[in-house]
Amino acid sequence: MASSNLSQTQPLSLNLEALSYINSLVEAFRAFDSDSNGLINTAELQGLLSSLGHDRGEQEAKDIITNAGGTQNGQLSIEDFLDVMNAGELGLDGLGNLLEAAVPVLGPAAGSGGMVDGEELAKVLSLVGGASLEDCMEIISCLDGDGDGAVSVEEIKLMASLL
Repeated sequence: MASSNLSQTQPLSLNLEALSYINSLVEAFRAFDSDSNGLINTAELQGLLSSLGHDRGEQEAKDIITNAGGTQNGQLSIEDFLDVMNAGELGLDGLGNLLEAAVPVLGPAAGSGGMVDGEELAKVLSLVGGASLEDCMEIISCLDGDGDGAVSVEEIKLMASLL
């Protein structure tokens, strides 16, 4: 049955530029999340926005956190940050749903290294909804920060939850 799914995969309508943009926002957020707790404070937000070419003062950064529904201790989550940057308007929720459905299968498929390449992603996605090998290679390429042709299952899981 899986082989018939593979032959029936159709290209996703992907906006690879949007996927790359979201991935770059996630990477920038992680770089400025100095304690790796998934939250950034006002100073970290200022640095992050400045690195993206959006210089903001301390009060503006505080206002962004408050308006975005930041936590009670004045910090902003990655989800809220992506909302601030209008990432949700890029129309990638269909890809997010597909990746989310694939995550439970990707873990065991990735093996001990926990890494997935485009071919493995295509095999798994053919089981949960389908995507062409070309699409899967492009998805991996967009998410592959170090250029080794593979991404971790955890990175795919995070991206699925954020899209």
